[in-house]
Amino acid sequence: MNDAVKLLTRMFGFTEEGRHRPDIFPVGGESRPSPADYFHPDVVHSLFGPSGTKETLVGRDAFLAFAASCAEALAERRDEIIAITCVDRQCAFVHARAYRKSAANGEDIHYEWAMLYRVEQGLITYGADMLDAPAQAFWGRVRQRPNPSSTF
Repeated sequence: MNDAVKLLTRMFGFTEEGRHRPDIFPVGGESRPSPADYFHPDVVHSLFGPSGTKETLVGRDAFLAFAASCAEALAERRDEIIAITCVDRQCAFVHARAYRKSAANGEDIHYEWAMLYRVEQGLITYGADMLDAPAQAFWGRVRQRPNPSSTF
């Protein structure tokens, strides 16, 4: 087990016994350590979100604002961490199942996601997610309100 696996196991609350369903969005007011405790101030992320395209985020504050924006776009969300796997000395791969429901239009989706993380000197310095095309498209529509019914 490398440092990345150890940190991600703590961050996601992933244990052999349970808590495989964490809230993966680092939003405030929860009874867990601050998300800032895990991320380097200059962390870089490559993530899909409400824009529907891959976004590059530079800095911890940019990532936390992005994550809060994603969480606010959802009426419901659940994740189940399937595995956290060591890749090399600094990197780990997280594989999970997700359920998301749009707050704007009620659309929902079940999908699997994966993230590759790099940890250096005890902090996450890089993270990139991988989503399939239907999940990417969902995120592109997550804030769209339904079209009003047309009357003829």
